[in-house]
Amino acid sequence: MEASNHQTGQNSASQSAGKSQNRQTKKFRLWAFLIGIYLLVISIILTYIVFQLWPDKMAENSEGTANPNCWIFFGYKIIISAEARLILLVLAVGALGSFIHGATSFISFVGNNKLEKSWTWWYFLRPFIGGVLALIFYFVIRAGFLSAGSGSEDISIFGITAISGLVGMFSKNAIDKLEELFKTLFKTEKGAGDDARQGKLTDDNPVTQFMIPFSKIVPVSIPEGKTEKDIKLGDIYHKFTDIITRIPIFDHENHIKYIIHQSLLYKYIAADSVKKAESGETFLIGNLTLLDFLDSKGIRDQVEKSIAFVKKDATLKEAKEKMEKVKNCQDIFITETGEAKEPVLGWLPNTEIAKNFK
Repeated sequence: MEASNHQTGQNSASQSAGKSQNRQTKKFRLWAFLIGIYLLVISIILTYIVFQLWPDKMAENSEGTANPNCWIFFGYKIIISAEARLILLVLAVGALGSFIHGATSFISFVGNNKLEKSWTWWYFLRPFIGGVLALIFYFVIRAGFLSAGSGSEDISIFGITAISGLVGMFSKNAIDKLEELFKTLFKTEKGAGDDARQGKLTDDNPVTQFMIPFSKIVPVSIPEGKTEKDIKLGDIYHKFTDIITRIPIFDHENHIKYIIHQSLLYKYIAADSVKKAESGETFLIGNLTLLDFLDSKGIRDQVEKSIAFVKKDATLKEAKEKMEKVKNCQDIFITETGEAKEPVLGWLPNTEIAKNFK
């Protein structure tokens, strides 16, 4: 009798746990469904806004002629200047670019059953962040910091919207560019502000103290007996994240061959996709190899010759001096004696040198 009661209790607990799990599964599916609907709706709204804001989409006045200062928004006519129209267009396209990033991330995580509720606000705010970031980038361009300033009538509408969309899609790269611009414009003298604090690491500290050890590098390796033609470009592309923006390419003996920066690869992909579209072909990154990328004009020199080497007992100061001697160098690799034909022991990006150099 007692065994029967015990078995009944186990069955009841099992059923209760099963019902609880089913309720959680239903809540998860509802939550994922609502995020999906939100992304779908906001993409439709943003596309509509871009269409209505486009310069040749003008409302007609009472005389039947086009009015460039009138914008039709969901049936309402709104008076708006050309400058304000351009600002709204930049915001909308930037948000649309961020929507692509967010939606791609969403379907990837849902498809792999790894979607976390803690990311809800990330998906919700992503389009707004992209829109505002695109607007700031637009102001920087119009101010002439990245190009000559000009009036709204002189601006290529396709160019500025393309930049806005890309800024929204690749926000991390855009933020890095703005940070670089800010540091250039507001560079301070040594010995002032943060540089004056006590206890800062000195230039004579060994590079091994700052380098990324080989075991922690996220690389792509060319197996023995294989060549660049055997490495899929998509495998490199998919290693990039918001944090990982450079991918070293090693041979099977851990010798560094190339260093590929995310911005350079994205630029190549954008140019190649446009080229194929113009010739009526379909762009598929899965059809491209590392050799295709390297054979593109000027790329091999950028990824192969912009690397410097120092020995393992070199100082941070020596690493910085070596980096400055190599054209366009942003990456120092540490080997036993500082020779290129030695296995890599560690990696020192220019960002680490700038952060720690006194």
